[in-house]
Amino acid sequence: MKDYASDRDFVRRFRDGALAIARRKMDDVAREQAKIETAVPLGPRMATGGHFGGFFLWDTVFAVMWARHAPGDWPYLSALDNLYAMAEPDGFVGREFTPRGTPVWSSHHPVAFAPPLLSWAERVLADEGRSPAGRLAAVYPKLRRHHEACRARFRRPDGLYFSDGLGCGMDDIPRAPRGMTEEEMARGGVPMTAECIAPDCRERIWGWLGGRAAHYSWNRQMAWIDASSQMAFDALNLAALADALALPADAAAWRAEHAELAAAINAACWDERTGFYHDAWEKGPIPRKTAAAFWVLPSRIATGERAARVVAALKDPAQFNRPIPFPAVSADDPEDYLPETGYWRGVVWPPTDYVAIRGLVDCGEAAFAEDAARRYYNGVAAIYEKTGTVWENSSPEQCEKQKTWAGEDFCGWGALAPVALPAEFGWI
Repeated sequence: MKDYASDRDFVRRFRDGALAIARRKMDDVAREQAKIETAVPLGPRMATGGHFGGFFLWDTVFAVMWARHAPGDWPYLSALDNLYAMAEPDGFVGREFTPRGTPVWSSHHPVAFAPPLLSWAERVLADEGRSPAGRLAAVYPKLRRHHEACRARFRRPDGLYFSDGLGCGMDDIPRAPRGMTEEEMARGGVPMTAECIAPDCRERIWGWLGGRAAHYSWNRQMAWIDASSQMAFDALNLAALADALALPADAAAWRAEHAELAAAINAACWDERTGFYHDAWEKGPIPRKTAAAFWVLPSRIATGERAARVVAALKDPAQFNRPIPFPAVSADDPEDYLPETGYWRGVVWPPTDYVAIRGLVDCGEAAFAEDAARRYYNGVAAIYEKTGTVWENSSPEQCEKQKTWAGEDFCGWGALAPVALPAEFGWI
């Protein structure tokens, strides 16, 4: 594979080409937004997709992660403020909103539970001096209430968290135990029904979703490794923000919550036989290896020998270290590794690759992190050079052409490779 990352002229051209796509999409969003009356005042935002031109929470956070590195004026602070403006009375911020600023999903179902990453975005911006004076003090109470609302709604009696196939953001990754029937899958979960969808979106979304209702009723039956690790990660980021605001009691409480969650995850979700973290249910860990477990690295759930074994899986060509790393399902999965035709099943995605790369840096694997980042970048760059655009996801096996089932001009989080990685690894 050609090493595009070593050609600084190309790196700049690729970055600028991706930013041109992102700018055009953002301007399209702004024009459409100006035509409608919103439920709450909304400012400029990043273009992050969504049903009918709406927008997602976790897409927005990953767009912040590249936009902070981009030359020019990008509305990443306004995009975050829009999410706070749409919070429910208890502080909960849902996963997806319509262009009017109303929730797409009912918050009584875990489909509304987005990965709680707002505090991560605010922490990174503050650490890099990109937050104006007084911003942390203004947003910290909102971030705390959002975390508390997620805890109240989606925590299991065992202290871990449940989510949903759509709520986790990885739409069709298989999570239930193998061989489980749809009837068994739905038993005991919060049922997915048409009433889970806002009335103004219901007809179109239910027509697409209804036939898979059982899949999206598998939720509270299981402790989700990603949701649980993300809540622990949120606690760590909130502790850092509390430190910055000189709130030592808050910081201590957040670190205690993180320690409690880490202990519970390590007790329930680690499988010594596989050397990996998994979702867990009444019979123990469910032995599927997916990108859901990548979150154990940045959240500091995996430490010592367990972290080393997770890293070993990421380094293993038979598992996640494919020519273009890291697929969302391990390559040694005999049924669900579908690198060319899958959506999240065995496909490389910008947000989970970015999380894995940052997690590797955090746990002292900087050299391997850069190698993986470079190979991922080069794969995306090769497709860009052939097609002139950035794609929603990538094949882990080839970079000769875009894979089946990938959206084009995808410069919401798709700009992580052309914009964030060169800036963070010094290729530009």
